[in-house]
Amino acid sequence: MLQQIIIHTPLWVWAMLAFLVYRGWAASADRETPLFKVALVPLLLLALSLHGLYAQSHADALALTAAALMALGSGFLSWTAAGRGGIAPHPAHGTVWLRGSWLPLLMMISVFAVKYTVAVLQAMHSGHARGAVFTLAVSLLYGLFMGLPVGRLLRIVHLYRQAQSPAAQAAA
Repeated sequence: MLQQIIIHTPLWVWAMLAFLVYRGWAASADRETPLFKVALVPLLLLALSLHGLYAQSHADALALTAAALMALGSGFLSWTAAGRGGIAPHPAHGTVWLRGSWLPLLMMISVFAVKYTVAVLQAMHSGHARGAVFTLAVSLLYGLFMGLPVGRLLRIVHLYRQAQSPAAQAAA
């Protein structure tokens, strides 16, 4: 059965997995990167999570509320955990230095695994995959996957903008 699942998976899904693994692996090393590249993965994870959330919940109010609350909570935690450690904005160069972390790879693989698993379950056992408890659990996961990377991205943008301020430039 697993072989049939893999065979019937579209090729673009495997290409996306390869891209996510590549980006996650690259994020494990210390690097200086343009701000727009910092935003690439969080926005991709946001899009994948929103797509998965909509496909699973079909605008169910409870599921969307649960996902939104989880996204806000995990985004806030991510904002505070990001702090200043491991982030050094360089607005003069248009770049940000980031300490390497395996967390982005873990997040990307987790989003992919949840989306893939949900799609397989919907194709094989659509009744079980549409249950209220399953939908709520998946919605909470998607909320987590939206909040964590977006919270960190917002923190990085905040630090970058702070470094651009006239007071920060005068101190440098």
